[in-house]
Amino acid sequence: MEQDTEKQRDADYVSATRSALHLLSYRARSEAEVRRRLSRRHHAHTIESVIETLKAQGYLDDAAFARQWRSQRERRRPRGQALLRQELTRLGVSAEVVREALEDFNAGDNAYRAAQGLATRLAGKDHPEFRRRLWAHLQRRGFEHAVIGETVQALWQELRESLADPLHGDEDSSDDQE
Repeated sequence: MEQDTEKQRDADYVSATRSALHLLSYRARSEAEVRRRLSRRHHAHTIESVIETLKAQGYLDDAAFARQWRSQRERRRPRGQALLRQELTRLGVSAEVVREALEDFNAGDNAYRAAQGLATRLAGKDHPEFRRRLWAHLQRRGFEHAVIGETVQALWQELRESLADPLHGDEDSSDDQE
């Protein structure tokens, strides 16, 4: 009887490990994400064993996960620091690890990257419309008001300068050819 119970534990451990590795094959995960997913089908003691094994093998590391999450966000879909903190907390990363991952966060650079594409598409709009739409865009992405104001102003100024430059605008190009 005891042997059957041990075989069942081993089978559950193997199954849980496979499930965790399958989950990790898509993207890095926090320890809490893996724990939550495994808890649907596996016993608590099995989950703890799998988590410890994965941590020892380097597959689970909340600090590395938080740094990677931040890096991906900064490159692909920039967000404000508060929103990043909220996302990482929701994913089960501890407050201390989140604080360390966001230590040297540059809100201005991230806001600028987040707004560039929309600012280009809004080039033909007047200043109030440009400001309103870009402000809302950055606000939805979790940036603070001061950072939004600076970013909107910088992008508006850049846009005006590029439109005034005869090398980049079509308005004055016919005058240059005469």
